[in-house]
Amino acid sequence: MRYISLSCAAIVSVLAMPAFAFECPEHLAEARAMIEKVSGDMEGMSGMMASEDMARVQALVDDARMLLAGGEHDHEMSRSPFDHARAIAKAGAALGHARAADALHFSYMEQ
Repeated sequence: MRYISLSCAAIVSVLAMPAFAFECPEHLAEARAMIEKVSGDMEGMSGMMASEDMARVQALVDDARMLLAGGEHDHEMSRSPFDHARAIAKAGAALGHARAADALHFSYMEQ
């Protein structure tokens, strides 16, 4: 009986992994799109914003890119649902950093 329940658990986890893996690209794409939006908005703004302000926004964008790269790596090299969960978490963190960079950039432009 014990072996049957362990076998069932193993089968369920293997079957659930592909479904979970298909969520990663959506989260990664959303983060990538926001990073590209903020990067595009910042182009040509060096004369309109103080260099310190640009550096702060760029630091958030760089952090977002780093997190996105980590999420893409976790997704591509995944061996378990845990790796996919980490990829989704890193994509969410990257999206958060990109949104923060966008908000900060917008607040600097209003000044």
